[in-house]
Amino acid sequence: MPKPREKKDNHLLYADAVASRGKSGVWFGEREDFKSKQVSVMDAVKEQVEWVPVENAVMAISLDPPGIVLMAPNPSLPGIIVLADGATSENTEYLKKHYTEIVQGVLKDADIAEEE
Repeated sequence: MPKPREKKDNHLLYADAVASRGKSGVWFGEREDFKSKQVSVMDAVKEQVEWVPVENAVMAISLDPPGIVLMAPNPSLPGIIVLADGATSENTEYLKKHYTEIVQGVLKDADIAEEE
């Protein structure tokens, strides 16, 4: 049975990548305001957590299914780490599998042995 859509009244924290298309005119009109708020929020978050810029990594953004994936070299072992968040466990597993397969394909094409 389908679940009702979750009410999202705080788009600074979470926006549905698919459902926001119809609101793009509103977001475009308020872009400067919400972008400055996003910068303020991220600056405040940086003050409270250990963080690094996304350098020497690849962050992929998926709209179908909606989610993000970060792929980066493992700092302590050979190989690539694939981290995924698709908002639901099904989406997360799909994204993790899909992008892991991409990394494995690149390893194979480059004739680099995959570490077990």
